[in-house]
Amino acid sequence: MHEQTINSLRTKEANSKNERSIIKDILLITVIGIIVRIFCIVYTIIYSSLINNYKFNLDLLCYENEGSLWKYIKYFSYWDGEYFLKLSLNETEYKYEHNHAFFPALPILLRIIQKLLKRIFTDITNSCSTYVFLAIVTNLFFFSIATIGIYLFPLIYFQHGERKEGEQDGNTKREGKESDDDSLDSTLDSTLHSTLRSTLSKDNCYYLCHVDSWEECKRFSFFLSLLYIFSVGNIHTISFYNESIFSCFSIWGFNFLKLSLNNYKFNFIFEILAVMFFFIASCFRSNGILFLIPLFFYNLYSCKFVRHCVKSWIVSVEESHNNKELVCGKNKIFSYFCTQRRIICFLLFWLKALCEALIVIFPLLIFQFYSYHLYCVKHDDLWVDQNKKFYFFLINFLKNPISYFNIGSYNNIQKINRPWCEKVIPFSYSYIQKKYWNVKFLKFIFDPDFKILYSVPIYFISYHSIIQFFKNNKFYPLKILVLYNPFFMAITHLFFLTTYIFLFAHNEIILRLILGCPVFYLHYAYLLKYYKKWNFLLFINLLYFFVGPPLFGTYIAWT
Repeated sequence: MHEQTINSLRTKEANSKNERSIIKDILLITVIGIIVRIFCIVYTIIYSSLINNYKFNLDLLCYENEGSLWKYIKYFSYWDGEYFLKLSLNETEYKYEHNHAFFPALPILLRIIQKLLKRIFTDITNSCSTYVFLAIVTNLFFFSIATIGIYLFPLIYFQHGERKEGEQDGNTKREGKESDDDSLDSTLDSTLHSTLRSTLSKDNCYYLCHVDSWEECKRFSFFLSLLYIFSVGNIHTISFYNESIFSCFSIWGFNFLKLSLNNYKFNFIFEILAVMFFFIASCFRSNGILFLIPLFFYNLYSCKFVRHCVKSWIVSVEESHNNKELVCGKNKIFSYFCTQRRIICFLLFWLKALCEALIVIFPLLIFQFYSYHLYCVKHDDLWVDQNKKFYFFLINFLKNPISYFNIGSYNNIQKINRPWCEKVIPFSYSYIQKKYWNVKFLKFIFDPDFKILYSVPIYFISYHSIIQFFKNNKFYPLKILVLYNPFFMAITHLFFLTTYIFLFAHNEIILRLILGCPVFYLHYAYLLKYYKKWNFLLFINLLYFFVGPPLFGTYIAWT
């Protein structure tokens, strides 16, 4: 008893030291991140002012009533930032169809911040300088939070592997009791748990070959966060873009999803947080719809029926090695639905999953619904005045959604000549991207651009991480157990994002969109830290880090 007390105190002391060490690292990387961002701001201003700019759209838009601050920070509102700035000045009124390629969440957020600050500082005006400055400060804040999230990403993963074995025994006992109540064979539970332990072994997890201790994991996490701070898309994290905010909620969404999978006491709370963070991220970018992929595999992993099937297959495979015969009949699998309670729980579980999916895609749907009412339905002047600005439309829609779906109730309904309005599903986003922004299938072949050349290293690292993941995961007895690897959700998300950008979008935008994929930077950091042959990637990274801002600030490249 005395020895147990001493061991317990030692464990608490060790945990306390680890927590203090992590807090120190977080504070340090936060300070480093802020210093590096300030350096990028000053560096961009200096070099952009030295190189003549051949585009003056914003100078014409923001010339009058702008103070001396504008000539220093105007460089951060170029490229896509120009459209976000116009939407902020117009209070999210979409006057032109091509502007619908840009989501209104960032202008709405900056407008709210501007109004709140105006209550304290009455001199704040609705000017270009104000919005660009607020965008820089806001992005600086969210990038710092994203850096903390990327630091914790491998720690959460390693904690999952470390605690899993200690918790499995207790979980097995609890599930054993449940299986007795539900007339399940408890042997299946213990077999699954013993098999799942192997998904985090060195043979089945590429990164555990070197990240083999808690201290090493902390050192690796610190290196990873530093690499993230010096990312190739650094200029986009301080400009009038939404990448910092989107990446912040994306990374933390993955963190919360992994915490929920760790079988902690508050796993449902972590699940709710993950869904809400993915929802917020989806408010800022259309590719937030890809968060449906990790959510689907999360629910597949959590579904008791799926786990029952996997257990049955594992037992059948092991029996086949003994009896030289594989037997896993439908009766054995569907015996799970032996009671009405299980059938109802199964339906409720996937109804919950459907609700989570609808929450994530809601921002895209409501924005498309706004476009439909704006271009495909003729309303009277009063309606137009009350709904022409998106945030007014959103408020009015939430107050009375039924009236907005009842299109036939409006007088003088008339289809405006928009090709996408006549579609079975009137989806404007893909039409606008193709017509106005030259986004199309195999664009890099039919409309080649030199910008794809400087994005090649990012594609290489992305696909290298995907190939290495599947190459180094040799699951026994079933290959399907790859689904239970905690990195599988993030790897699958990375694959679809990278492939979509490569096949359909402007290839160079992966430099900034990759900021929201933590597993990409984890793999990238792993190659640099433990294999010298990949050091040339660090040289490319630093080259991009210094070359990108001047090219961005002079409208040459780096969109």
